[in-house]
Amino acid sequence: NGYKKKKLDYLKELARSLADEVALTKKEKNLPPMAAYERRIIHLELAGRSDVTTESIGEEPERRVVVRPYP
Repeated sequence: NGYKKKKLDYLKELARSLADEVALTKKEKNLPPMAAYERRIIHLELAGRSDVTTESIGEEPERRVVVRPYP
């Protein structure tokens, strides 16, 4: 039914738009808590960017991704 593809596309677009905002404003952004596989998608999508960095913080089930400007 395409649910997984839609979810993947949504997470990738979310990662890119958030990274663009962080790069522009130079202020970190927290994503809402998400499952490990969703966090991995965010990390992988932004791994090639030199202007931002990502980190997972917190404890399950509240673990989340933080997108920060690269120093």
